[in-house]
Amino acid sequence: MINKYWIRKLFILWELPQLVLGLFFLLFISFKKPGSRKLRYKDADIYFVEGFPGGISLSGIIILNKIEAFIPDSNSIKSRHSVIHEYGHSIQSLWLGWLYLPLVGLPSLIRSIFWRKSKRESRYYYERFPEHWADALGKRYI
Repeated sequence: MINKYWIRKLFILWELPQLVLGLFFLLFISFKKPGSRKLRYKDADIYFVEGFPGGISLSGIIILNKIEAFIPDSNSIKSRHSVIHEYGHSIQSLWLGWLYLPLVGLPSLIRSIFWRKSKRESRYYYERFPEHWADALGKRYI
C-alpha cells in the first residue's frame, strides 16, 4: 500500500500551479524574512513567518504568521484553527488539482481582502464557500 507521503509526491503534476506559486512564496520569504520556522503537520510543511498577513496554503506548503499553534501549552485557539483551516485548503488542493487556484485560491484571497477592509468579525468569514469546506476537511483529517 502506498502511504500519504508517496501519494503527495505522485500528485506533483496534478498540483503543479500551487506548488510553483508556493515555492515562489518561500523563495521570496527567505530573502525578506530570515528566521522563519518550519514544522511538519501531517503531510504538509508549515512555515511560520513573523509578520505574514494571515495564512496561505499552496499544495503541501502552508505559510502562517503564528507559531503558538505548535507550542504544547499554548491556549491560542485562533492559531490552532488557522493550522487546521489551512490544512483543509491543502486537502482541497489535492482533490482539485489545477482547478484549485481558480475555484478556491482566488475566491478565498479576494474574500479575505474584502473582509479585512470591511473589518467584519472573523467568525463569519468561515461560514461560506470555500472557507467552510476547508474547515470541515481540516477537522475531518485531524
